[in-house]
Parts: sequence; structure tokens; C-alpha cells
Amino acid sequence: MSRARTRTAVLSAGLVVLAALGACTGQQPPGPTQPMAVRPDPRPIADEVLNRAIEQINQRGTARTSVRGDLGMVGELDADGAVRYGNSQTDIELAGQTHSSRPNPLQLAVVDGVGYVNTPMAQPAPGKPWLRIDPGAGDFGAKLLGPALQQMHQAVDPRATFTGVEQATRVQSSAPDDVDGRPATRYDLRVRTEQAAKMAPDEQQRKRFEEAAHAGEREMGFQLWIDGSGAPVKFTATEEVKQAGQVSLTSTYRDWGSPVAIEPPPTEEVGVFEDAPPVAQPPR
Repeated sequence: MSRARTRTAVLSAGLVVLAALGACTGQQPPGPTQPMAVRPDPRPIADEVLNRAIEQINQRGTARTSVRGDLGMVGELDADGAVRYGNSQTDIELAGQTHSSRPNPLQLAVVDGVGYVNTPMAQPAPGKPWLRIDPGAGDFGAKLLGPALQQMHQAVDPRATFTGVEQATRVQSSAPDDVDGRPATRYDLRVRTEQAAKMAPDEQQRKRFEEAAHAGEREMGFQLWIDGSGAPVKFTATEEVKQAGQVSLTSTYRDWGSPVAIEPPPTEEVGVFEDAPPVAQPPR
């Protein structure tokens, strides 16, 4: 056999041996990629704080309140009044003013889920100073002001936000504070919207978190101040509201359990806007 043929045979044999060794000792092709483990949320769940606050609201039933903040297109709000917390409804009575181009007096009542607003900027008819806002109605006033009224309702009643979604709420931070000279603890809370939407027992509440999650808002932030008994003394909520823009309201509470009287205005003084009203001129 010639030297060239001998070298070729040896080389071929060597390649076969190397291939066999590689098959025995080489690494196997990687299997299916394993999903990455979800890191647990290190923030504490807010259930203990919220359960205690909700329990105190339900037990005491009433409070005096002040509401300050931005009602979007309606303007800045500065009002005082009272709240009565029922099992399924929260009744509100407020008196104060809004500020847009100039101050305008405002009276507001919410009784059995229906709102009533009295302001010179929204007079439904002569002799009828109160505008009726029923969220279930199809009139112009309900469509225009219903979302902002609902947000105000939620701002004075933390139960509307947190009931049923305590496990989806995290304590971002907490610190000692005081509210009007009263010692309290401030909790910065974050509601995880996708999780809350699956847990929320109320339809409006569930829709609120679903819309936020679909808009890419993974968490909604709130601030809640609690006194030593566990009762709320202050609550802040900010939200983008249809027809109103960004609504940001802060409610403070005092005189828990004090007697309050909240009634709807006289029927003969109440009207509605079936269609868009004429533009009201501000008082001179």
C-alpha cells in the first residue's frame, strides 16, 4: 500500500474515533427553555391595615369630612360636610365652592346612590336649583358629571376601593405623621390592578381595575392615614376619569360616630339636563 493511501486510512480512522468519542462525551442539545421564576413581591400585604380600617368605618357608621382637590374640568373643590356609611351605599352631604376661572358656590348631596348638585354654573331650570345626577340615567347631566361624582364617592369611602382586594394591595411605605394635630400613620398603598380585577366583588370596582390594567397601569397608588384606633383620618385618591380628566381628591375625617342628617333636596327644586344646557354665565 502506498504511503498516501496509508495516511488517508489512518486519518479516516482517527476521525471516526473522534466522532464516536464526541457522541459519548459531548453535551446533549439543550431541552425546552424553563420559565423564569417569578420573584415574590417583598412588600407586605396591606390586609391587616385595611381590614381594621374597614371594620372601624362599618362600626362607627358616620363621620364629619372635608374634601379638597381637583375635579378636572369642574375645577378645584373645597368643601365640608358629613358622610353616612351604609352596608351598600354611602350618603354624602357637602357645602363649599369650586374654583375654575372664579369661585362658585357648591352644594352636593348623594343619597341612595343618586347625586344632587346645586351651583350657579349648572341650573337645570328656573326655580329648580338642584341638578339630579343618576348614574343609571341617560340624560346629559348624568353622562357629563356622573364619572366625577362617582370618583368623589370613592374618595370619601375607602371601602369602595379596598373591600375585597386587600390581598392585591401592597404597603409601599409607612411612616408616623399627623393630620390636623392628630397623630396618625401614613400608608402609601399600591393596588395591583390585574390581580385586583380578578378579586373585586363589586362590578364598578372590578371595571375600574380592569380598565387601569388594560391601559398598562400595573398599579394604582393611594395614601391612607390611620389613627391609633385603626380608623381612617385622611385618604387621597388620584385617577383619570372619563369626561372629567384627572380627578385628585383628599378627604379628611373627624368626629367618627357623631349623628348626621343627610337628606335629598325637595323634589320640586330638582331638575335634569336631558340635552346639553346653555352655557351659564358666572355671577357678577
